[in-house]
Amino acid sequence: MSRAALVLLVAAAGIADARPHADNMPRGWAWPPSRTMAIAARACEARLDELGVAWKPAKKLGHLVDPVTVPDGVIGGIAYVPVHEKSAPVMDCQLAAALATIAPRLYELGVREVHVGSTYRWSKVRVGGKTKNMLSRHALGLAMDVVSFVDDQGREAVVGRDYKDGDDLLLAVERAIDESGTFRLVLTPKNDPISHEDHFHVEANPDYSDASDDRPSS
Repeated sequence: MSRAALVLLVAAAGIADARPHADNMPRGWAWPPSRTMAIAARACEARLDELGVAWKPAKKLGHLVDPVTVPDGVIGGIAYVPVHEKSAPVMDCQLAAALATIAPRLYELGVREVHVGSTYRWSKVRVGGKTKNMLSRHALGLAMDVVSFVDDQGREAVVGRDYKDGDDLLLAVERAIDESGTFRLVLTPKNDPISHEDHFHVEANPDYSDASDDRPSS
Protein backbone atom coordinates (compact mmCIF):
# COMPACT_ATOMS: atom_id res chain seq x y z
CA MET A 1 0.00 0.00 0.00
CA SER A 2 1.29 3.48 -0.79
CA ARG A 3 2.05 5.77 2.14
CA ALA A 4 -0.55 8.30 0.99
CA ALA A 5 -3.25 5.64 0.74
CA LEU A 6 -2.37 4.38 4.20
CA VAL A 7 -2.74 7.88 5.62
CA LEU A 8 -6.22 8.18 4.12
CA LEU A 9 -7.33 4.78 5.37
CA VAL A 10 -6.10 5.50 8.89
CA ALA A 11 -7.82 8.88 8.94
CA ALA A 12 -11.05 7.46 7.55
CA ALA A 13 -11.13 4.79 10.24
CA GLY A 14 -11.25 7.36 13.03
CA ILE A 15 -14.26 8.81 14.79
CA ALA A 16 -16.21 11.11 12.48
CA ASP A 17 -15.78 14.82 13.13
CA ALA A 18 -18.91 16.93 13.64
CA ARG A 19 -17.81 18.91 10.57
CA PRO A 20 -18.25 16.39 7.74
CA HIS A 21 -16.27 18.35 5.15
CA ALA A 22 -13.20 19.30 7.15
CA ASP A 23 -11.06 16.16 7.38
CA ASN A 24 -10.75 15.28 3.71
CA MET A 25 -10.20 18.72 2.19
CA PRO A 26 -7.01 20.05 0.61
CA ARG A 27 -4.78 22.23 2.75
CA GLY A 28 -6.09 25.78 2.93
CA TRP A 29 -9.44 24.82 1.37
CA ALA A 30 -12.48 26.93 2.23
CA TRP A 31 -16.04 27.31 1.03
CA PRO A 32 -17.00 29.66 -0.47
CA PRO A 33 -13.61 29.76 -2.18
CA SER A 34 -11.10 32.23 -0.80
CA ARG A 35 -9.39 34.82 -2.95
CA THR A 36 -6.30 32.64 -2.76
CA MET A 37 -8.21 29.76 -4.28
CA ALA A 38 -9.49 32.02 -7.06
CA ILE A 39 -5.92 33.04 -7.81
CA ALA A 40 -4.89 29.38 -7.83
CA ALA A 41 -7.71 28.64 -10.27
CA ARG A 42 -6.46 31.27 -12.72
CA ALA A 43 -2.94 29.92 -12.41
CA CYS A 44 -4.25 26.41 -13.06
CA GLU A 45 -6.00 27.54 -16.24
CA ALA A 46 -2.76 29.10 -17.43
CA ARG A 47 -1.01 25.82 -16.67
CA LEU A 48 -3.51 23.91 -18.83
CA ASP A 49 -2.84 26.36 -21.68
CA GLU A 50 0.89 25.88 -21.22
CA LEU A 51 0.50 22.11 -21.38
CA GLY A 52 -1.61 22.32 -24.54
CA VAL A 53 -4.87 21.07 -23.04
CA ALA A 54 -7.95 22.19 -25.02
CA TRP A 55 -10.21 22.95 -22.04
CA LYS A 56 -13.42 24.91 -21.59
CA PRO A 57 -15.16 26.33 -18.52
CA ALA A 58 -18.00 24.15 -17.23
CA LYS A 59 -21.12 24.82 -15.22
CA LYS A 60 -20.86 25.15 -11.47
CA LEU A 61 -21.27 21.87 -9.60
CA GLY A 62 -20.91 20.82 -5.98
CA HIS A 63 -17.82 22.35 -4.41
CA LEU A 64 -15.73 22.65 -7.57
CA VAL A 65 -13.58 25.77 -7.35
CA ASP A 66 -12.88 25.91 -11.09
CA PRO A 67 -15.03 23.45 -13.09
CA VAL A 68 -13.72 22.62 -16.56
CA THR A 69 -14.21 20.08 -19.31
CA VAL A 70 -11.88 18.81 -22.00
CA PRO A 71 -14.35 18.51 -24.91
CA ASP A 72 -12.20 16.27 -27.10
CA GLY A 73 -11.28 14.18 -24.08
CA VAL A 74 -7.57 14.23 -24.92
CA ILE A 75 -4.98 15.18 -22.29
CA GLY A 76 -1.34 14.78 -23.22
CA GLY A 77 -2.10 12.43 -26.09
CA ILE A 78 -4.27 10.18 -23.91
CA ALA A 79 -8.04 9.92 -24.49
CA TYR A 80 -10.20 10.03 -21.37
CA VAL A 81 -13.37 8.14 -22.28
CA PRO A 82 -16.42 8.23 -19.95
CA VAL A 83 -18.11 4.85 -19.70
CA HIS A 84 -21.40 6.03 -18.16
CA GLU A 85 -21.89 9.43 -19.79
CA LYS A 86 -22.13 10.70 -23.34
CA SER A 87 -20.32 13.99 -22.75
CA ALA A 88 -16.89 14.85 -21.42
CA PRO A 89 -16.77 14.65 -17.64
CA VAL A 90 -16.67 17.82 -15.55
CA MET A 91 -13.69 18.11 -13.22
CA ASP A 92 -11.84 20.79 -11.32
CA CYS A 93 -9.00 22.42 -13.21
CA GLN A 94 -6.57 21.05 -10.62
CA LEU A 95 -7.43 17.46 -11.58
CA ALA A 96 -7.08 18.24 -15.29
CA ALA A 97 -3.68 19.79 -14.61
CA ALA A 98 -2.56 16.78 -12.58
CA LEU A 99 -3.58 14.45 -15.41
CA ALA A 100 -1.74 16.63 -17.92
CA THR A 101 1.36 16.63 -15.73
CA ILE A 102 1.53 12.84 -15.48
CA ALA A 103 0.47 12.27 -19.10
CA PRO A 104 4.03 11.98 -20.52
CA ARG A 105 4.84 9.18 -18.07
CA LEU A 106 1.60 7.30 -18.78
CA TYR A 107 2.13 7.73 -22.52
CA GLU A 108 5.64 6.34 -22.12
CA LEU A 109 4.13 3.28 -20.41
CA GLY A 110 1.92 2.76 -23.45
CA VAL A 111 -1.37 4.18 -22.16
CA ARG A 112 -3.52 5.61 -24.97
CA GLU A 113 -7.02 5.52 -23.44
CA VAL A 114 -8.31 5.85 -19.89
CA HIS A 115 -11.87 4.64 -19.34
CA VAL A 116 -13.45 6.80 -16.66
CA GLY A 117 -16.17 5.56 -14.34
CA SER A 118 -16.75 8.92 -12.63
CA THR A 119 -15.21 12.26 -11.73
CA TYR A 120 -17.65 14.68 -10.09
CA ARG A 121 -20.36 13.29 -7.87
CA TRP A 122 -21.73 14.57 -4.58
CA SER A 123 -20.69 11.86 -2.15
CA LYS A 124 -18.90 11.08 1.08
CA VAL A 125 -15.74 9.05 1.54
CA ARG A 126 -16.27 5.31 1.27
CA VAL A 127 -13.49 3.01 2.46
CA GLY A 128 -13.59 -0.66 3.37
CA GLY A 129 -17.27 -0.88 2.56
CA LYS A 130 -18.17 1.86 5.04
CA THR A 131 -19.29 5.43 4.35
CA LYS A 132 -17.45 7.98 6.49
CA ASN A 133 -18.81 11.30 7.68
CA MET A 134 -16.54 13.37 5.48
CA LEU A 135 -17.03 14.73 2.01
CA SER A 136 -15.33 12.86 -0.83
CA ARG A 137 -13.02 14.71 -3.17
CA HIS A 138 -15.35 13.60 -5.95
CA ALA A 139 -17.63 16.38 -4.66
CA LEU A 140 -14.78 18.82 -5.34
CA GLY A 141 -14.11 17.45 -8.81
CA LEU A 142 -10.61 16.45 -7.68
CA ALA A 143 -11.08 12.67 -7.86
CA MET A 144 -11.40 10.25 -10.76
CA ASP A 145 -12.38 6.57 -10.79
CA VAL A 146 -10.76 4.63 -13.64
CA VAL A 147 -12.12 1.25 -14.69
CA SER A 148 -9.61 0.34 -17.42
CA PHE A 149 -6.64 1.42 -19.52
CA VAL A 150 -6.02 0.72 -23.21
CA ASP A 151 -2.44 0.45 -24.43
CA ASP A 152 -0.77 1.29 -27.74
CA GLN A 153 -1.49 -2.22 -29.04
CA GLY A 154 -5.22 -1.86 -28.40
CA ARG A 155 -5.23 -4.18 -25.38
CA GLU A 156 -7.59 -3.18 -22.58
CA ALA A 157 -6.42 -3.79 -19.01
CA VAL A 158 -9.56 -3.92 -16.86
CA VAL A 159 -8.97 -3.13 -13.19
CA GLY A 160 -11.74 -5.37 -11.87
CA ARG A 161 -10.58 -8.33 -13.95
CA ASP A 162 -6.84 -8.00 -14.48
CA TYR A 163 -5.39 -6.28 -11.43
CA LYS A 164 -5.63 -9.39 -9.24
CA ASP A 165 -3.59 -11.27 -11.85
CA GLY A 166 -0.74 -8.78 -11.61
CA ASP A 167 -1.32 -7.09 -14.96
CA ASP A 168 1.92 -5.31 -15.92
CA LEU A 169 0.27 -2.18 -17.28
CA LEU A 170 -1.99 -1.71 -14.26
CA LEU A 171 0.89 -2.18 -11.83
CA ALA A 172 3.07 0.21 -13.82
CA VAL A 173 0.34 2.87 -13.82
CA GLU A 174 -0.15 2.43 -10.06
CA ARG A 175 3.59 2.89 -9.46
CA ALA A 176 3.73 5.92 -11.74
CA ILE A 177 0.91 7.65 -9.87
CA ASP A 178 2.41 6.79 -6.47
CA GLU A 179 5.85 8.04 -7.47
CA SER A 180 4.77 11.16 -9.33
CA GLY A 181 4.16 13.41 -6.33
CA THR A 182 1.34 14.93 -8.38
CA PHE A 183 -1.52 13.01 -6.80
CA ARG A 184 -2.57 12.64 -3.19
CA LEU A 185 -3.15 8.89 -3.54
CA VAL A 186 -4.34 6.00 -5.64
CA LEU A 187 -6.76 3.51 -4.09
CA THR A 188 -6.83 0.10 -5.78
CA PRO A 189 -8.25 -3.40 -5.27
CA LYS A 190 -5.08 -4.10 -3.25
CA ASN A 191 -5.40 -1.43 -0.58
CA ASP A 192 -9.21 -1.34 -0.54
CA PRO A 193 -10.63 -4.59 -1.95
CA ILE A 194 -14.19 -3.80 -0.85
CA SER A 195 -14.94 -0.23 -1.93
CA HIS A 196 -12.41 -0.08 -4.77
CA GLU A 197 -12.46 -3.63 -6.06
CA ASP A 198 -13.05 -2.69 -9.71
CA HIS A 199 -11.36 0.67 -10.24
CA PHE A 200 -8.44 2.94 -9.45
CA HIS A 201 -9.42 6.01 -7.43
CA VAL A 202 -6.98 8.88 -7.94
CA GLU A 203 -7.04 12.32 -6.32
CA ALA A 204 -5.40 15.59 -7.23
CA ASN A 205 -3.84 17.36 -4.27
CA PRO A 206 -3.86 21.16 -4.58
CA ASP A 207 -2.48 23.19 -1.67
CA TYR A 208 -4.24 26.49 -1.00
CA SER A 209 -2.50 27.19 2.31
CA ASP A 210 0.18 29.56 1.07
CA ALA A 211 -2.06 32.54 0.36
CA SER A 212 -1.97 35.49 2.74
CA ASP A 213 -5.48 36.70 1.83
CA ASP A 214 -8.15 34.12 2.68
CA ARG A 215 -11.21 36.33 2.22
CA PRO A 216 -13.97 34.93 0.00
CA SER A 217 -13.42 35.60 -3.67
CA SER A 218 -16.84 37.21 -4.08
